[in-house]
Amino acid sequence: MADRRGSSLSHTRARDPFAPPLGLSHNIELGIRASGVSGAHDPYQFEGYKKRKNYQVVIEGPLAHLTDEELESDARDFQRTFLYCVNVERLLRAVQVAKDIRIYDAVARSEDPNAYRNLPVQLTAEEKTALKNEKDSLPSQPTMLIVVLTVSLAAFLQGFVQSSINGASLYAKEFGLDPVRPEIGSSPSKPTSNEWKLGAVNASPFLFAALVGCWLALPINERVGRRGAMAIAACLIFASSLGSAFCYTWQQLFGVRVFNGIGMGIKAVSTPILASETAVGYWRGTSILVWQLWVAFGIAIGFAFNLIFYTARNDSTIKSLILGAPLVPAILLLVSLYFCPESPRYYMRQRSAHFNPEKAYGILLRLRGCELQALRDIYLIYKSVQQEEQSLQLEEETPKPSGLLGYIRNYITLYKQLFTRRRLRNALVSSSIVSLAQQLCGINVFAFYSGPLFTGLLHDKANEPLFPLVYSLVFGVVNFGFGLPAIRTIDTLGRRKWLVLTLPLMSLFMTAAALSTLIPEYKTRGGIVALFVFLFAIAYSPGMGPVPFTLASESFPLSHREAGCAFAVATNLGFAGLLSIFFPSIYAGLRDGGTLGLFAGLNLVAFALVFLLVEETKLRSLEDLDGIFDVKKTRFTRYQVMEYLPWFFRRYVLGRQVSRPELYLDLIWGDHGDSVDHHSQGGNTVEDGSQHEPNRGIDAGLFKPGSPFDTDRRAELNDNH
Repeated sequence: MADRRGSSLSHTRARDPFAPPLGLSHNIELGIRASGVSGAHDPYQFEGYKKRKNYQVVIEGPLAHLTDEELESDARDFQRTFLYCVNVERLLRAVQVAKDIRIYDAVARSEDPNAYRNLPVQLTAEEKTALKNEKDSLPSQPTMLIVVLTVSLAAFLQGFVQSSINGASLYAKEFGLDPVRPEIGSSPSKPTSNEWKLGAVNASPFLFAALVGCWLALPINERVGRRGAMAIAACLIFASSLGSAFCYTWQQLFGVRVFNGIGMGIKAVSTPILASETAVGYWRGTSILVWQLWVAFGIAIGFAFNLIFYTARNDSTIKSLILGAPLVPAILLLVSLYFCPESPRYYMRQRSAHFNPEKAYGILLRLRGCELQALRDIYLIYKSVQQEEQSLQLEEETPKPSGLLGYIRNYITLYKQLFTRRRLRNALVSSSIVSLAQQLCGINVFAFYSGPLFTGLLHDKANEPLFPLVYSLVFGVVNFGFGLPAIRTIDTLGRRKWLVLTLPLMSLFMTAAALSTLIPEYKTRGGIVALFVFLFAIAYSPGMGPVPFTLASESFPLSHREAGCAFAVATNLGFAGLLSIFFPSIYAGLRDGGTLGLFAGLNLVAFALVFLLVEETKLRSLEDLDGIFDVKKTRFTRYQVMEYLPWFFRRYVLGRQVSRPELYLDLIWGDHGDSVDHHSQGGNTVEDGSQHEPNRGIDAGLFKPGSPFDTDRRAELNDNH
């Protein structure tokens, strides 16, 4: 029998399986039946099974196919083998909550203290508050705030470096290079050798980040963890920033920036992973958002310091101050890393030499602040990684490496599996598309070359850096300020929806900016073009700004997270480097209007790719995303074109009340509310006026272990693979 704190998983069930607990709602009643609290056969199961044929993949937790007896035995074995410092009964309570998470979420929200007395676990008041706040509020534990601060400083450093590169371009003559400043009324011409050299110098950090730094992140993360990798990156950026302040030729600056780029690449991979792996699943997008948000803030503050340094009036001194300034945030990052915990998932890869569930549990306890949540998460991570390695056949294909050659073969195998395994390949395609789109949209034209570009728009001030610096500062402030609306909404509205909503606006504003360059009066032209550029930044900041690094860090399973994230980030930074090299020549050939028009068209291309190929990942734990990325891309694209678009037309153009088609069968939380036609009690109204049955908890009990439905489902999923 259960006391007020709960019992083992073999709790005796109620005599009447269809009698709901006191105060139990309709949906929770069905959830309890589904989860195993009641073993009765749901009369809606057969209808739900028929509907199953309309779905490609079932989204379910890692405990879905374990009976209570199997789960208790496995949990006891886990505690005895890996977590003997924890009381086994407390672990069993947490495991039951993990299995029936939807039920206990409702329990935590119930105001009736006498409800749910027949559940195997009775939650304390503190546990109810913790479970409720987990979904309703952003994380506020002190340790989690330290993680957020560390990620923010790493991102701030990234943005500060970018503004340093931008500002130094205005003083290219100090390195023996002429700036990119076209003559008034001159016709397009080929770029000079100095313009190519300037492009190469500006591109070197991004190219070496993409070609070296990102790929080094995998072995470095494996050896010293996410926090250690970030510390190495901070040291490289500190040393290169100090060295660049004393560079007087473009060759010297190019060489120093190689090390800067390697540090940027390592940090750009490791930091979002640390944010994603420490975050609560419901708010992971917001946690990773601080990366892009503080990159934008770093750019803005960097431009502000560039403007302050301008008051020195000596070009050589200004150049040295601009290039050396990033060493200060690099020092602050190193200090913050001393207090920041390592990612708990770093210690949960069972094939790693660093596998240590006790250490991971200790970190989770500090991050979550509640023993129940920490035990729940440590066991879910353990089971998810175990199933992940089995499903990817890692035991057979990637034996534990030994020696340098063994590690190299292991890394090659990991990258090969990114392309050969459908679940991994889908994640790679989605994250790489969004990473590429961030560069094709044109934002880094302004992040890298806003000075020369605004100089070209303000011909009367062609020899005065002050006005381009002011425009660059305003652009940075706008980019940061309008990233704030993405806080929370990146998890509630979603990553994909932000992109689909903002990319058309970005194309529209960039087109308007391009057309505005045709205004003959240069004073009017410069102001109007700047206005549309700022509007473009407003549309960019909450969507295309934070989503690429969010997807790169969260889309891959733990076994391939560094490898997949490195590939996506390398795509992002590599094209940033190519843009830095080729922008001077593009700008020399197309000038203001043509350059902006080119990126306006590329925004439309990005919109089409995102709509057809990029999945939504909001409100999911990292381990739940296996189901999201298991759908074939051809099936996903067909759903968008053949099912979603017709529904959207009927619903929003014709105004008909039609239920939205769904691609996934969610057995964890059911409908998250993505469909605008979700009705909690009355069912879904269809076009002919008839009523569907209400959502019966997504028929979560349909595929209970051992049932004929479960056997058919397993066979079908195997066929899909």
